[in-house]
Amino acid sequence: MKWEAILDKRKTLLNRRQFLVGGISAAMVGPTQAMAPKTGFILIGASWCPVCHRAAPVLAMFAQNLGAPVLVASADSRPIAPFEKFVPAQDHPIASAVNAYPTTLVFSGNSNHIVSSIEGYRNPKFYMKKLLDAVSAIENGRA
Repeated sequence: MKWEAILDKRKTLLNRRQFLVGGISAAMVGPTQAMAPKTGFILIGASWCPVCHRAAPVLAMFAQNLGAPVLVASADSRPIAPFEKFVPAQDHPIASAVNAYPTTLVFSGNSNHIVSSIEGYRNPKFYMKKLLDAVSAIENGRA
């Protein structure tokens, strides 16, 4: 009975997180659609990293609503859900130098460079704000 209560609580937390992230993502769909070809993301993490498992679905929803690609560089050469495709981090020239997981790099097609790095993940609201700030900087020509 104790485990059932824990699982029920976890499902409730996941549903609240999906609601929060979905609501924030849906609110951004209109103004950010034009940014799609200008922005891309690189998620550097590992399949064993619990923080990576919390950040990855948030990034997936954000990128999907933006229409931006996500490259996943996995330190242990295993997928990080919900992303099925990945490259081994040790084979990626930038990801191989990263030691903190998760790290999200934001790429600008305007400047053809990495313009922002988000290290770690506190909660969906914090992470989404960091992503949105980076994308807004690209759109407004500040990055």
